[in-house]
Amino acid sequence: MARFVKLVLSAGEHDRALTPVTALVPGPVPAVPAFQLRDEKTHRCCACQVEAAQEGFSLTWLSAGLKAGQTQRLVLESGRPQPPRVRIEDQPVRGRADVHILGKHFTSYVYGKEWVRPYLFPVIGPGGVQVTRQYPLKHVRGEHQDHPHHKSIWVAHGDCNGVDNWSEEPKHGWQRHQRFERLDSGPVFGRIRAVNFWCHSDGRKQFEETREIRFYALPGGVRLFDLDLVFHMSQGPVTFGDTKEGGLVSVRVASSMDVRNGGRIENAFGGVQERETWGQAAAWCDYSGMAGGRRVGIAILEHKSNPRFPTGWHVRDYGLMTANCFASSYYHPEAKLRGDMAFKKGQRPAWRYRLYIHKGDARQGRVSNRFLDYFAPPSVSVR
Repeated sequence: MARFVKLVLSAGEHDRALTPVTALVPGPVPAVPAFQLRDEKTHRCCACQVEAAQEGFSLTWLSAGLKAGQTQRLVLESGRPQPPRVRIEDQPVRGRADVHILGKHFTSYVYGKEWVRPYLFPVIGPGGVQVTRQYPLKHVRGEHQDHPHHKSIWVAHGDCNGVDNWSEEPKHGWQRHQRFERLDSGPVFGRIRAVNFWCHSDGRKQFEETREIRFYALPGGVRLFDLDLVFHMSQGPVTFGDTKEGGLVSVRVASSMDVRNGGRIENAFGGVQERETWGQAAAWCDYSGMAGGRRVGIAILEHKSNPRFPTGWHVRDYGLMTANCFASSYYHPEAKLRGDMAFKKGQRPAWRYRLYIHKGDARQGRVSNRFLDYFAPPSVSVR
């Protein structure tokens, strides 16, 4: 078995449990059909995913069982080809790309022209339960039937040079799917990279968005995926206006998870429920409650590189959670500040998030640990 690269993985100050790790390795991609990583001490092997990069190749795997302060020596070797643990299948006639993790349908990226903007639905969490609201996509007894533009998990903003690309009220804006740049299946992650045009109500293009979603192959029904957004102000200057009606990543949880039905909102500072979290800046926010007879939760984690990190949260007891860094005049009117963010023609502002679907509430799901994996991931050196 040929040996190519040796790496040293350092946990840092925190325990690591199934943490996504990516390392950049200089040099060309080795010409073998498949790869694996072997622990030099235990000789245990794990799956890894290799892709060509600008200055070499990237290597991604899930680090497991590494305690705070520990290091692990790994060897990249040739391995046996494996079926993808995350499989992406486009169904263009149905206007959706299906995501299967470990053989089970997790979600679909829905992009058909009949919809105002793309969204993820269904969203299946631990125990096979649906963790986002099904209305208006399906009518389920007992669900709250308000805000029909709250479609499961979506990206939107209510004031883009005055264009409403949040609601579905008369003269709303549109997000039009153009093409997929990547649809990748793999042993560690699968990826969707889509290009969308944000448009005026009459269909005229306003600016472009590249949306990349990377789904990781976590076991046990726990789900983790990264959402990276890059906007290109291709047509002219654009201002994302100060409004609470928006959020660059938004979730409407299953109605049974609402605070009014016994659910719980919690943020990174320990604020609980809408009264202590709405409009407050925090690096993450979590919404948990009962779904299908199980207590489950979904967290949005914000990347430290985002403009105005940490973001404010438009999060409601009725089931909405959205990361909105633009609504300063609503969150804190006494400060007399505006949250508008203006971009010149040609600029490419970017935002990054990680979504984590877990068992229990934020404490039981160890959301703070998952955030630290994102904020300060394990370090890797290549020997």
